Amino acid sequence: MDDLVKEVIPLLQYLIPGFLAAWIFYCLTAFKRPDTFGQIVQALIFTFVIHGTVLAIGAACVWIGSKGFVIGRWDVKAEAIWSFVASVAWGLLSCRLSTSDKLHEWLRNRDVTVKTSYPNEWYSTFARYKRFVVLHLNDERRLYGWPAEWPSEPEQGQFVIQNPAWLDDDGVAKPNGAEFVVIDASKVQWVEFNKEFEG
Repeated sequence: MDDLVKEVIPLLQYLIPGFLAAWIFYCLTAFKRPDTFGQIVQALIFTFVIHGTVLAIGAACVWIGSKGFVIGRWDVKAEAIWSFVASVAWGLLSCRLSTSDKLHEWLRNRDVTVKTSYPNEWYSTFARYKRFVVLHLNDERRLYGWPAEWPSEPEQGQFVIQNPAWLDDDGVAKPNGAEFVVIDASKVQWVEFNKEFEG
């Protein structure tokens, strides 16, 4: 048993930076966590990238030190600190890339992909087209307003509509006096994006 522990602990120490970066990514984005195997694969990918980054930083620090500018020693402690810094940096960078759609937009412009970086088409539409919406509810009522927040998926979550107004049969808006209204996604039949008032 002691031999197993001695083998497992160094392995976990090696993998922790990748798990930290993956944890940051899933905590800060609308992406669903994959199954256990998928999480392990993503953590391994992050681990590979992070350890490559730390190796590059270490080589740069040793080279700078060989030129006479020495701050400290490159040892296990320095490597652990840089692993933590790289984990947080890669986790936040991956969040930024997936929530801004910049990388996928660049790839779309070069006909490499047609995908967005968002978790699904539903989320992508709300993120890319900032407009007033009309929520067509199951009971045939229509609610008009600015989508301050929206669910990540159409089946669950809530809409937070800013400055909501009910639309009558003629399409005339009747403000209800609330600054925000929260509507459960399960009560929404479909969503209409109003191009006239594009934000």
